[in-house]
Amino acid sequence: MNIMIKKMKLTGIAALCCVGLGLGAAHAQSNVTKVIIPFPAGGGTDNLGRIFGRFLQQDLGETVIVENRPGAGGNIAHDFVAASPADGKTILFTTNSLVIAPLVDRTVKFDPQKSFTPIIALAHSPVVVLAKRDAPFNDMAGMLSHAKANPGKLSFSTCGQGSIHHLSAEQLKASAGINMLHVPYKGCSPGILDLAGGQVDVGFISLTSAASYISSNKVKALAVTSAKPSGLLPGVPTVTSAGVKNYDFDGWYAIMAPPGTPAARINRLNASLNKALADDEVKKTLAAGFLEPLGGTPSYLAEMIARETAYYRKIVTDAKITAD
Repeated sequence: MNIMIKKMKLTGIAALCCVGLGLGAAHAQSNVTKVIIPFPAGGGTDNLGRIFGRFLQQDLGETVIVENRPGAGGNIAHDFVAASPADGKTILFTTNSLVIAPLVDRTVKFDPQKSFTPIIALAHSPVVVLAKRDAPFNDMAGMLSHAKANPGKLSFSTCGQGSIHHLSAEQLKASAGINMLHVPYKGCSPGILDLAGGQVDVGFISLTSAASYISSNKVKALAVTSAKPSGLLPGVPTVTSAGVKNYDFDGWYAIMAPPGTPAARINRLNASLNKALADDEVKKTLAAGFLEPLGGTPSYLAEMIARETAYYRKIVTDAKITAD
């Protein structure tokens, strides 16, 4: 009998130990936040995501893991986060591709306004309209005049079919009444490399990729695509200053959570990331990457996404743009 009692006690203790271990594992798991990045490790988006991930870890006192899930133009990562538990422990570090992808690709399943909960808009940077060094024009007005006089003869590079760079070019063509030949590249780097080499006449390239080529006079900066001049590129006017109306394109980075994530968690993450944007080292990193901080409330990001969805939808529909 005593032996049986001892065995029962031991069994009970073992069971309690197992429960304790289970609770410990669950607690450890609940203290981990994953930042999902839609692009490969080592790129500009990945590096920026890791900077904010480190700040979150320090400020929240949580373990923050940055996980790259590249593929399908970012859509693999977007789908993964949209289907993740709504506890705010899996969040998405994303770009304009979140808004554009469903408009240009019918196979995309997520909806940028319904499949995610906005957390914060982090930073932005304009697309730059560039020209090769020996182009017969030096400003936006000159480029438009040349394009009108030579319909279909100017070629332009972008960072990809169906990208924000492509949309900005198509909107310029429609608004200014010009016709140019699109040469899409798989990324901004090859697009500006061929522009600098004279293989194409004009380029619509992210400032982050174009900055060194502009400063070394390998290409000519004609205009920025944002509604207002960019402090990151002093002296370069906007496209609208050349008479093109209702024109505004910015590349941006933002963080989203799965749909239904509790407001308390969203607000905590938002507060932490706004604090990051005010940090001197983070600001220096953004400036070095030719990015300006945004910040603000989750509602600000939601409004931005809604506005751009409507704006981009019309461009995509009118120009019949697809991801292929």
